[in-house]
Amino acid sequence: MADERAGSQLSSKDILMLVMAFLLGVTLTALALTIKTKQTTQQAGGNNGQTEQSATAKAGASVDIAKTFPSWNSNSASLAELVAYVQDVCDPNSPNYKEPAQRIATFDMDGTIISEKAPMYVDYMLLIHRVLDDPNHKADPDVVELLEKIQWEAMRGNKNSDYSPGKRIAIAHEFAGMTPEEFRAYVNEFLDTVPVEGFEGMTYGQSFYKPMLEVIDYLRANDFDVWMVSACEREVTRGVVERLGIPADHVVATNVAYTTTGQGEELPYKYTMEQDEQVLMGEPLSSEKCEKNGKVLAIAREIGAHPLLAFGNSSGDYAMLNYAEASGGMGLLVVADDLVREYGNEKNSAEQYALVTDESWTAFSMANDWATIYGEGVTKTELPGLVEDGELAEAA
Repeated sequence: MADERAGSQLSSKDILMLVMAFLLGVTLTALALTIKTKQTTQQAGGNNGQTEQSATAKAGASVDIAKTFPSWNSNSASLAELVAYVQDVCDPNSPNYKEPAQRIATFDMDGTIISEKAPMYVDYMLLIHRVLDDPNHKADPDVVELLEKIQWEAMRGNKNSDYSPGKRIAIAHEFAGMTPEEFRAYVNEFLDTVPVEGFEGMTYGQSFYKPMLEVIDYLRANDFDVWMVSACEREVTRGVVERLGIPADHVVATNVAYTTTGQGEELPYKYTMEQDEQVLMGEPLSSEKCEKNGKVLAIAREIGAHPLLAFGNSSGDYAMLNYAEASGGMGLLVVADDLVREYGNEKNSAEQYALVTDESWTAFSMANDWATIYGEGVTKTELPGLVEDGELAEAA
C-alpha cells in the first residue's frame, strides 16, 4: 500500500507543469471572450446605425461640429449650448445624467422643421391642391369657393384666421372615406410632386430645414426619443414626417375622426365592425386643437413624461417649451429672421428674441445660425399673387 501511494504522488515538476497549463488555458479563454465581446459591440453599433460621432458623443467627447452639423455656422453659440446640454445628460459621470428612457425630444412641425412660409402651412397647401388642382377629385362648390379665397390671400402673403374654422371642416370632408394608408400615400405624392410656392428648386417634400434635420439625427445618435407634436391634423402630420423615420405612434397632433366601412351613423361604442371592414378617415375634426396649452396636455396624455428638449417656432409652441424648461430641460425656438433666403419677419423676430430672454429659452436664428436653410439649388422668388399685383410683401 505504501509503495502504491508513493507511485501515485506527483513530483513538484509535474505540479508546476499542471499549474502553468491551467493558467495558459484561463488566459486564452479570457482573450477569446474579449475578442467576441468587441465583435458583438461592433456588430450592434452597425445594426443600430450608430456613427463614429454618436459613439464619441455618448462618451462625452467633443463633437465635430463641421461634420455633424454641416448646415450650421460653426460658430453658432446656440448650437454649442444644445450640444453641451446633450453631452451633459448623456454622460454617466455627470450629476445631470439621464437614462435613455428619459431622453425625450418634442418638435413642432410647421416652421420648426419644415417651411410654413411656402406660403402657408403644409396642410393648407395640401387642401388647396386637393380642391383646386387635383383633376381626379371634385370638391363641393362651397369648399371650392372657400379655398379660392384662402389661396388668394395666401399667394399675397396673408393668413386670414377667419377662414381657419372652415378650412378645418373642409380638410376632413374632402378626404373622408380614404383609409389612413391611402391618405398618407396621397400626402406623400403631394410632397414629392408639387413645387413650393415662392421658391424655385424644391417640392414640398424637400422643404425641410436641413439644420433641423441634422439636430434630429444628432439627438437620435444620442438615444433621444423624437416625437412630433403639431397643431396640424394627425394624419397629415404622420404623412409628412414618416419620410424622416418618425413612426405614426410618435405623432401627437390634432385628432382626426375615424370610422369603419359599415359603421354609418352608429356610435362607435354601439357598433362592432366585421372582419371584412376597414378603418376610414371620417369627419368632423376634433374641436380640441393641439396647440398652446393643448400641446402640453397632449404630451402628458400621450407620452406621459416631460420632454427634456422641446423645439418650436411660434406662440402655439411656447407652452411646450416652458414644459421642458420646468423639468430642467431646454426650450428652443426657431426664429424666422432671414429676409434673403426665407420670408422672415423683422417685427415678429424682435418680439420673439425679447421673449427668449424673458423665458430663458435658446433661440436658433435662421439668418445667423444657419449656413443654409434648404440646401444648394433652392432660391427664394416672390409670391405669385404679389407678382400679379405688381407689389412685394412677406409670406403669411
